[in-house]
Amino acid sequence: KIVFIVAILLSGCLIMAQPEELMNRSRRITPTVTATARVLPSVVNLSTERLLDNERTGDFFPFLDKRRGYSLGSGCIISENGLVMTSAHVVHNAMKINVTLHDGQIFSADIIAADELNDLALLQLRGISPESSPPIPMAPPGDLILGETVIAVGNPYGLGNTISRGVLSGIGRQLTYGDQVVFSDILQTDCAIHAGNSGGPLININGEMIGLTSSVVRGAEGIGFAIPLQRMENILARWLTSERFSNVSVGIIPGVRRMQDGELVFYIADVMNDAPAWKVGIRPGLKITACNGVEITDLTKLCLNLSRVQAGQTITLTPPSGSVLRITAEKISMSDAADAAEKRLGLKLRPMTPELA
Repeated sequence: KIVFIVAILLSGCLIMAQPEELMNRSRRITPTVTATARVLPSVVNLSTERLLDNERTGDFFPFLDKRRGYSLGSGCIISENGLVMTSAHVVHNAMKINVTLHDGQIFSADIIAADELNDLALLQLRGISPESSPPIPMAPPGDLILGETVIAVGNPYGLGNTISRGVLSGIGRQLTYGDQVVFSDILQTDCAIHAGNSGGPLININGEMIGLTSSVVRGAEGIGFAIPLQRMENILARWLTSERFSNVSVGIIPGVRRMQDGELVFYIADVMNDAPAWKVGIRPGLKITACNGVEITDLTKLCLNLSRVQAGQTITLTPPSGSVLRITAEKISMSDAADAAEKRLGLKLRPMTPELA
């Protein structure tokens, strides 16, 4: 009986202690913890294998004496069908790309598009399910506060998902090449960024991506840089088109910019010649507020929807005036090679002649 009573008393003490334990634990769940937990399922680790030219062969026999090189990096999922954004230098000349998800699943990936100048690349994971591919939350482009808390998530030295916290140290830093300013929108942070962090997201305290970590200043601790989300989304808009993913032409490339007064403006950045959008009078510079009757709040989501349009489907765009513009998607004819190359790849070709040769 005594043992039974003691057991009851001890169990009561344990039960009484549980709420206090939970309370102590809840105190440790800071905004940083919450923000990190929100994005981690969308952050991936990249391992690439590529061939490097042996220095002995130089450029004369590039097919001889190849050796293998490896690189590590990071990326973030941007769509349910397994599209991943990363740095172009991470996947440069890659023969094989393996992508490891937060839960340990490993997928092969193909390069869909790359822009070396902007150091951005778009990958497609093979055979991934929507359940394993949650898109990373994105902040409104240009929604930045100097000094705000930011978190870099990446894969430093192949250790797996690792976070570092700091502040947004600078907005609109310039990148120069010689005497020319190449970019004037770089984000600077004092988050610890090391080899392997490239291509990982820089997020705010709300758990929203504001940029893609890109580089550091060698020998200068606490100076790292990220490509801002606004530039990343505008480049993505040129890649996420129906023409790239299928034989269907719509002909518009939307864009986004934040005005000096803080207003976020969505507009038509480019229109392909003789495409359905051009035929109905849509021209670059047109501001748009809605697509198919739904208010536009996210450029990437808009472009993902446009990339899935089928031939014969009608898209409606609404400018600030409230009038509705209708575009009917058309199937691209593959009988005209030059026309197909321009619409599918953005290449303007003409027949080779002796004079051109």
